[in-house]
Amino acid sequence: MEEETQESEQYNFEEDYESLKKQHNLPDFEALAQDFDIEKIADKEPLFLAREIRRIINEKITAYIHLFETLINPTAPPMFVFKILKNMTEEEKKEIQEFYKVLSKAQIEIMKLDTIYKEEDEIKFINDNFKIWQEMKSKIHTLFESFQTNFENGNIEKERSYFD
Repeated sequence: MEEETQESEQYNFEEDYESLKKQHNLPDFEALAQDFDIEKIADKEPLFLAREIRRIINEKITAYIHLFETLINPTAPPMFVFKILKNMTEEEKKEIQEFYKVLSKAQIEIMKLDTIYKEEDEIKFINDNFKIWQEMKSKIHTLFESFQTNFENGNIEKERSYFD
């Protein structure tokens, strides 16, 4: 009994990942960890590692979908979002809609993958969406920099509020 406990305490997520990576040509562990925080899986010993990695990727996709939905269709958003929306260019709006479309396709794929488990499909999702994220992340970062600049340069006090 003690041997089983010690064995589970010695679970090495990175070794399991490296084995899966070699079998399926996955991205480097560090790159996935930087972009998607996959190291959170290290706390448990998953039976289906590829599925767990895909679920971690899903967390980030879901968060960004929610953010972009708020920017596309703001219904009771936080007040700072109105300031961002007011200063947003048409090009930024188009970019947000494109990001939303790409991430929504991934979300639909995630729902499909949750119905029937196939490791090959999970691996394909991880590889495809890692590549998509590499293409999108610098554009999203630039978009957020623009939001930050516009927000900091605006004067909130001059704008009318609900109570004026």
